[in-house]
Amino acid sequence: MANALFTEENLIIPLSPEAYDINNALECNSFHMKNYNHATIVCYFSDALTNDNVLTVECGATDSADTADLTFHYRLAGGVNQLVNSDVLAADAIAATLTLTAATYQGRILILEWSADELPTVADVVYDWCTVDLDGAATVGTATIIAILSEPRDKRAIMRTAIV
Repeated sequence: MANALFTEENLIIPLSPEAYDINNALECNSFHMKNYNHATIVCYFSDALTNDNVLTVECGATDSADTADLTFHYRLAGGVNQLVNSDVLAADAIAATLTLTAATYQGRILILEWSADELPTVADVVYDWCTVDLDGAATVGTATIIAILSEPRDKRAIMRTAIV
């Protein structure tokens, strides 16, 4: 029996423009988790970052609604991209607001993760629209951010969209 293709079990979504200048506030594309059980966000930061940025994941009941902050898991690559330990991730940590200290995050990949059962819920309403935000406090630097939604509630050759 043939294995399924990665793209038959996971949805890849570009959340930011490529190499977005993060000295401006960045509200990434929102995505909807109603058809997926897990989200992984990959943030790739440039080698040159100046000043710190603050990252949050906002959730709401509709597209781009920023009703509640999500507490997410995160792991930072152990080294600068393409060098020793760039594929070794730090231990799992959690945060609702993450300060991206320039000297720590420059040239590295940051992974954010959460499961659908960790999404904020108020009065039985699950806030399953998610938006990654950077506050734009950095004065120099870029980031490229993508999402990988996994554990679909129904698998198919062409995954259901999560951004409409």
